[in-house]
Amino acid sequence: MTEKRVSVRLAAVGGRQVRAELEGVGEAGSRGFGRLSREMEAANARLAAFSRRVAVAAAAAAGVAMIRSGLQTVDAQAKLAQSLGTTVASIQTLERAGELAGVSMSGIEQATKDLTRRLSQAAAGTGPAADALDRLGLLANELIALPLDQRVGVINAAIESFVPAAERAAAAGQLFGDRAALVFTRIDTATLRQATEDVRDFGVVVSDRQARQIERTNDAISRLGLIWRGLSNQLGRGPGRGGRLRARSRHGARLAARGADPDGDRRADRRRGRARLPVRPPRHRCGRLR
Repeated sequence: MTEKRVSVRLAAVGGRQVRAELEGVGEAGSRGFGRLSREMEAANARLAAFSRRVAVAAAAAAGVAMIRSGLQTVDAQAKLAQSLGTTVASIQTLERAGELAGVSMSGIEQATKDLTRRLSQAAAGTGPAADALDRLGLLANELIALPLDQRVGVINAAIESFVPAAERAAAAGQLFGDRAALVFTRIDTATLRQATEDVRDFGVVVSDRQARQIERTNDAISRLGLIWRGLSNQLGRGPGRGGRLRARSRHGARLAARGADPDGDRRADRRRGRARLPVRPPRHRCGRLR
C-alpha cells in the first residue's frame, strides 16, 4: 500500500513537471515558428525586390540590344541603297515586300543589279530590254531616275496592263533577266502597295538624312568597340604585363582558396614563418680536457 501511495505521488509531481516543461517547449516552439515566419517573409520580400531589379536590368539590356540591332539594320540598308543608286526608303519597302512574297533580300539585290545593267544598255539603245521597253511605252532614262521600288512597280504595272498573261513571263525575262524575273514577278503591284503601307504605318521609313545620321552613330559605336579591343590588346601585349597578370591571377586564386580553407591559410602562414627564420651557422666550441 505504501508503494502505491509513493507511486501516485511521484506520478503527480512528475506529471506537473512534464506538463510545465511541455508548455515551455510549446511556447518556445511558437516563438521560434513566429520568428521563422517573419524571417521567411523578409527573405521573400528581399527576393522579390531582387527579382524586380533583375527584370529591370534584363529589360534594359534587351532594349539596348534591340536599339543596337536597329541601328545596324538601317546602316546596312543605307550602304545597300548607296551601292544600288536608290533611297533607303525604297530598300526598306522592297525588303518588306520580299518578306511578304517570300523572297530574300540577297535575291532582290542581285535582281536589281541585273535590272540596272539592262536598263543602262537600253538607254544606250542596245540590249534585250530595249524592245520590251518600246512595247510597254517606257523610257529607260526615266526608269533609272526613279527609286528602286517605284521602278519595279512601274514595270510590273505596265506588264500587267499591256502584255497578255501568256506572254508576261517572256516580257519580264527581257526586262529583268531570267533569274531576276523570278524575283520581281513575285513582287507584284499589290505586294508593293501593301509593303509601302506597312513601312509607313509602322514608322519604319527612314529618310536619307536620318540614315546618314544613323550611319555616323553606328560608326561611332563601332569605334568605341575598337577602343576597348585596343586597350585589351595593349594590356596583354606590353613587356612584362603578361607575367604580372598571371601572377595576380595566381594570387587571387590563393586568396580564394584561403577563404574557403581558413586552416590552410594558417598552415601557409606557419610555413612562411618557418621559412623566414634565419639559419644560423653551427658554432663549434672546443672543450677543455679535464
